[in-house]
Amino acid sequence: MVDINTHRIIDLLPSREIKDVTEWLKSFPNLEIVSRDGSMSYNSSIKQADRSIVQVSDRFHLLKGLTDAARKHITSIVSANIGIPVSASHYENTETTDYWNRVQKDDLPTREHNENYRKKEKLVNRVKELTQAGKKRSEIAKEIGISYNTVTRYQSSTFNISNPLYNTTRNSKIKPFAETIKHMLESGYTFKEIEASIKKDGYTGASSTIRMFATRERKLIQEAQKGVQGKTEKIERKWLISLLYKPIDKVKKISQEQLDRVIERYPQIGEIYDIVGAFKNMLFSKNPDELEKWMEDAEALDIPLINRFVNGIRRDLSAVKKAVELDYNNGLAEGSVNKLKVIKRIMYGRCSFELLKGKLLRLELKHKIN
Repeated sequence: MVDINTHRIIDLLPSREIKDVTEWLKSFPNLEIVSRDGSMSYNSSIKQADRSIVQVSDRFHLLKGLTDAARKHITSIVSANIGIPVSASHYENTETTDYWNRVQKDDLPTREHNENYRKKEKLVNRVKELTQAGKKRSEIAKEIGISYNTVTRYQSSTFNISNPLYNTTRNSKIKPFAETIKHMLESGYTFKEIEASIKKDGYTGASSTIRMFATRERKLIQEAQKGVQGKTEKIERKWLISLLYKPIDKVKKISQEQLDRVIERYPQIGEIYDIVGAFKNMLFSKNPDELEKWMEDAEALDIPLINRFVNGIRRDLSAVKKAVELDYNNGLAEGSVNKLKVIKRIMYGRCSFELLKGKLLRLELKHKIN
C-alpha cells in the first residue's frame, strides 16, 4: 500500500483476500480516496471497510484492458501475414512535368549535337582568324567552302554558335488542362467528352493536341495496371497491433496508404482503432459524462471481447468515472511493486514474509531520512 500524497510505501499485505484487505483498511479510518486496478475483490473490500471512501480506477489498467481485448480480436480475424494488392496509379514514377520538361541525356542525338557544336565553333574561329588577317569575305568563303552570307553571319559579334531553341519545348496550350484530362481518363471519360469539357473551360488549341496527350496518358495507365496486376505486398499483423498503442507516424513499417487498404479489406479494424482512440481521449477529457456515449458506441461494434470489457466498466462505473474526473492513478504502487520484486529475488526461498515486509519498509524509511 502506497500513500498517494507522500509517495511512501506504508504497508505490505500478505494476501489480497477480501477479508484481509477489509481488516487492513478499517485500521485507517481517515482514508478518503483509494486508487486501484479493476479487481472487484478490492472494490468489495473498500465498500465493506467504509462506503464513504472514493474509489478511483487506474487509467493504465483500464486502457490495457481495452487494448488487450482489441489485440485479441484483431489476432482472431487477421492472419500473421496478409497480402494487400498493390495499387495501380500512373502518377507513380510518372509525373506530369516529364511531358513538358526534357532532361539532357548522354544518348546518341545529344552526342551528335555536341560534336556538331565543336565543328561549328572551330569553323567560326577560322573565319574570324582570316578576317583579322585582312582577307575579303569572298576569299574566306572560297577558302573554307561556305557561302558569302554564312561568312557574314559568322563575322558578326552577336552571332551565337549554339541554337537557343535546342532542347527546349514551347509553352503548350494544353498544359493548364493536363491534370483535368488525367482525372477524366481515369474516370472513364471518352475523348469527345474530354475535348468538350476543356474547351468549355477555355482551351483554344487543336483537337489533335488533346488526342496526342490523351493517347499518351492512356498508355501510361495501361502500363501501370499491367505492371502491378496480381502483385501484393505483405502486411504483418503485429504492425496493425502496434497501431493500438502508437500513432501511425511512430510505426515505421506501415504507411497510411497501406493501412487504408487494410481497413478497406477489414473494415472492423478501422472501427476498433476509432473506439480505442476515442477511449484514450475520453480518459483524459475530465468529462465523465462522455463515458456513457462511448460505451454505447463500443457495444454497437458487437465484438464479444470488447462487450466483456464494457460490462466490466458498468460493474465498476463509479470508479471509472472518477478515473476520468480525478488525476489519481496507480503509478506509485506499480513502481513500488518493481522495487519489492527486486528485494524478493535477492532473498528468495530463505526468508519469511515478515522479514521481507520489514526490509521493504526499512528501506523506505531510510530513503525518507536521506
